Amino acid sequence: MSNRRGIGRTEIAIGVGAVVLVIALALILTSGSSGKSERTELPLNVDSIRTAEITIQGAFGDYVSAEASPRPATEVSPDPVAWEPSAGFKKLSWAPKVKDKVYGSYQVVASESGFEVTGVSDLDGDGERAIYKADQDANAKAETGENVY
Repeated sequence: MSNRRGIGRTEIAIGVGAVVLVIALALILTSGSSGKSERTELPLNVDSIRTAEITIQGAFGDYVSAEASPRPATEVSPDPVAWEPSAGFKKLSWAPKVKDKVYGSYQVVASESGFEVTGVSDLDGDGERAIYKADQDANAKAETGENVY
């Protein structure tokens, strides 16, 4: 009988989650203006949802889909709304840190082999939506231009 040593998936997922949380807190605490923190909401939440997916998959063996919350991506605006989780986000046990002022819309599409998290916002109200995506292999990345909020 052999003893396995080393780091398992669960430990890695917990470590990644802790790092994302520390980075999120550091960005929130060091942002000089509320507009800047509003712009960081999308990538931070997308990465946080990604970490939750990896943790759930490590613990239970499946990824979880979540319908767009707190509103459909087509309805995002510069006005924040309160967080209203879909059933999938409840199953993931994920919610944003600030639940009363959510600017983005978040969705997860999962399959047996992976998942994709999408975050959408329109902070400046110009109709051009900022889109961030992440999956099981990569952190949040902007799908739109640098100056799209």
